[in-house]
Amino acid sequence: MGRTSSEPVRTGTTEFLYDSSRHSLGVRVVEAVGNVAGVDETEITASLNAVVDPEALNALFEDGAGGEVRFTFDGYRITVTVSEDGTGHIYVE
Repeated sequence: MGRTSSEPVRTGTTEFLYDSSRHSLGVRVVEAVGNVAGVDETEITASLNAVVDPEALNALFEDGAGGEVRFTFDGYRITVTVSEDGTGHIYVE
């Protein structure tokens, strides 16, 4: 499900690593958007809760099956891919 080293990241897309054993996925998404926007994540006025339930987002990947989810947050298209071992990528475009 995740990108292999031979697959290019889309132009205009910034990639962030995600490790489910170390981070909440919702928090990591907000951090990634803040990084791309050039602001501290505390300055983001959009609420992730208004777009997606952060607990449900985390739960999607808890069973170890991996997967992918896409949504729009604060004007950015977000793609999250998580492998079966819990590591993943957040793409912000």
